[in-house]
Amino acid sequence: MTLLETWLYEFAALEQGQMHQNLGLMSQALGLGGFVHFAAHPSSWMQPLGFRMEDIPSSRIIGAGFFMKTLLRILGQELPVPTAVGLERNGEVLIKPYCPPYYRSMEEAVLAFVDYKFAEGKGTFRDGGESTAWKDGAAVQADIPRYSDEAIAATIAYCEYIYNRYGRFPANSGPFRTVLGYQAHHPDLEFYDRFYKPSAYPETQSRGRRECPFE
Repeated sequence: MTLLETWLYEFAALEQGQMHQNLGLMSQALGLGGFVHFAAHPSSWMQPLGFRMEDIPSSRIIGAGFFMKTLLRILGQELPVPTAVGLERNGEVLIKPYCPPYYRSMEEAVLAFVDYKFAEGKGTFRDGGESTAWKDGAAVQADIPRYSDEAIAATIAYCEYIYNRYGRFPANSGPFRTVLGYQAHHPDLEFYDRFYKPSAYPETQSRGRRECPFE
């Protein structure tokens, strides 16, 4: 289970690298400074950004049995683990993962995901080519087979087991996990002028000091 979830994280990390490269290029073009930060703490980035958080007992996250749960409570080690579960603003759900609390069960979440892909006329693989860049998107979509009933049933069984035992999905982190974060800012050019060689920052940063509209 840990190996499978780690693979998924690593696959997604490629896109994060591309996003941070684009953010760095954008900052450079605007005359700003910027830096990529390690951001894999389970809550310190999500909570300040306003994500909806749930405290999950640590005994659930480690899949503890009855005796271990009891021992943790007796020792006062049944600690809450803050977990980001979604992003909402003014009653509107902006980012909703395919898991509770936005679905009643993982079975409902899995079926909703399948519909998102394959619902006739509106699924991303069955919308007549609207969501693709192919010239004949409908023909391309028609060649994408729907998941088999057996694969869907196996996925539901797996996801239900993970959520019921560990209290969140995926088990290792919950539905959101950050690896990197990007911070853009005004560079302190006076500091660089005093302590660094003239080549320490490019002309765009020098112009940004004079022209940047974000002061």
